[in-house]
Amino acid sequence: MSAAMDAPIHASAPNLEDLQTIIRDYLHEERFEKVRTLLDTMHPAEIAALMTGLGSTERHYVFDMTSEEVQHDVLIELEEPDQERLLDRLEDERIIEILHNLESDDATDVVALLDEPTRERVLQASEQKDREELEELLAYEEDTAGGLMALEVVTVFENKTVHDGIEMVRTAKEHGHEDIHYIYVIDRNKTLKGRIAIIDLMLAPRSQSVLEILDDEMIVIQRDTDQEEVAQIFSRYDLIAAPVVDEDYCLIGRITIDDIVDVMAEEAEEDIAKMAGTGEETVSERNLLITIRARLPWLILALFGEMGGAFVLSQFEESLTTLIVIAFFIPTIIALAGNVGIQCSTIVVRGLATGDIHSNRMFRRVGREVVVASVNGLILSILLMLVVYLWKGDWVIGIAISLSLISVVIVSALVGSLTPFLLKKMNQDPALAAGPFITMTNDVVGLTIYLLITSSMLS
Repeated sequence: MSAAMDAPIHASAPNLEDLQTIIRDYLHEERFEKVRTLLDTMHPAEIAALMTGLGSTERHYVFDMTSEEVQHDVLIELEEPDQERLLDRLEDERIIEILHNLESDDATDVVALLDEPTRERVLQASEQKDREELEELLAYEEDTAGGLMALEVVTVFENKTVHDGIEMVRTAKEHGHEDIHYIYVIDRNKTLKGRIAIIDLMLAPRSQSVLEILDDEMIVIQRDTDQEEVAQIFSRYDLIAAPVVDEDYCLIGRITIDDIVDVMAEEAEEDIAKMAGTGEETVSERNLLITIRARLPWLILALFGEMGGAFVLSQFEESLTTLIVIAFFIPTIIALAGNVGIQCSTIVVRGLATGDIHSNRMFRRVGREVVVASVNGLILSILLMLVVYLWKGDWVIGIAISLSLISVVIVSALVGSLTPFLLKKMNQDPALAAGPFITMTNDVVGLTIYLLITSSMLS
């Protein structure tokens, strides 16, 4: 019996793999109407998730069978590598249609994925209004407010009434504008005067002037603001939308919370990748050369760090030969030192990135991390001392190793929490360099402290 089912199913997360199996069976049996019927019941995000788990040919079939009215939404929900593969096989005319149905910020993201010849052809063949909007947004850096914003902004002149504002909102909706949270009040030079929430606009008397109900104390974002700072502003002030202005305070666009959710996910993935030493590589990256190039430099750095550790061991060769028990606990000391260092650095790096931790409070934060590490180190040292005594029956050995442990933990906390601050002051990315640097430093320094204390106490 075929695994395909006649009843359409929504692609909720638990049924995703089952849906992929159903789609494959339908395609194999050439039951294309069943595929179309199933896809018509699904949200674009569900279709995109479904396509991600299919093979290349199956993915193309599913996209072609998706209703043209939602194909543009499906394309936006896909990961960039999958978007590029779909765009490579689409005709210029179809790409132009998709771009026309997207909001300007999403359309710009799609155009940026096209190769240079295709991009030029598509821009030249697009309607003049679409082309001018795309060229304007492409001129901004991708990771700035200008690169994030959409140009679709509902505005009303300052000398107009509430009735006029409502008509502007109605016209914008008829033209397909989405996520209209505010209408912005401007003068004849497009200088931003304030904003009016849609609910306030609808409740106000129709004859009232828009100047009487506008909010002129709104949060405004400059177009060259970094996207990470924009995300922090949205988080700090609980914004759902914010206007973008140029140097003359002229309104040029707006950013909405859905854009910021994507930025936060992107920044989090980037920070995790950097701290793991994989740099520019992404989870969806399929290019082997990019993956190798991203990981190799940090592996080379780790290699030299471990060679430093080997050199330290060679300097204590005599002690290790006569006091072999010291060697038993080297992995324990190094592992705990690394964990403490990475814990501290992760907290500080993330705090610096989100704005929760500021450089001018460096000593307070470092002091806090050292105190926490000291308490934890003391507890671990007592436990380790008891384990060593029960194992070897010698309090002196237990005390020496325990003192070494608490010393190494404190130094690791100091290095782990201080390094991100120092890297930031040197205009280096703490997320990129902190992890590998701390691991290497803790291995060498921690090993040196451990061998110095234990060899001097036990010799």
